[in-house]
Amino acid sequence: MRRAGFVAAVTTVLALGAAGQGRAAAFVNDITATWGDRTRIRVTWVDRNSFRHEAFSVTDRTCDDRSVYAALTIRTGSGALLTSGPKRNTGGCGTTADFRDVRATDPSGIRSLTMALCHQAADPATADHCETQYISLNPYYGL
Repeated sequence: MRRAGFVAAVTTVLALGAAGQGRAAAFVNDITATWGDRTRIRVTWVDRNSFRHEAFSVTDRTCDDRSVYAALTIRTGSGALLTSGPKRNTGGCGTTADFRDVRATDPSGIRSLTMALCHQAADPATADHCETQYISLNPYYGL
């Protein structure tokens, strides 16, 4: 249910475009999980209520025939957690999957963005292994 809210917010921004972008704060991070897979993310905080990704990629560096994926979670000004669906790299060993123009907006504001990098479990009966090594706080929230 919350996942649908995030998608709806993303759709709204993509349909309407970003207005009034007088200032922006951009952050680029490379994150490598303890098992070796990697993600690179660029987040641009536009204002108190919105952000956009100019580049987001997931790289399979473990070559173990298991997919790797990332999931994004935003914490809104009202305290709600909205989660995207998994952004998967299913290309296999040494490949990178790129995701572009991912955005979100919320009228109550966006406090933070968190990204978990996950590795498909070897046994389908067990949960995938995920690590959250990326948290970006909105520098405009509270201004």
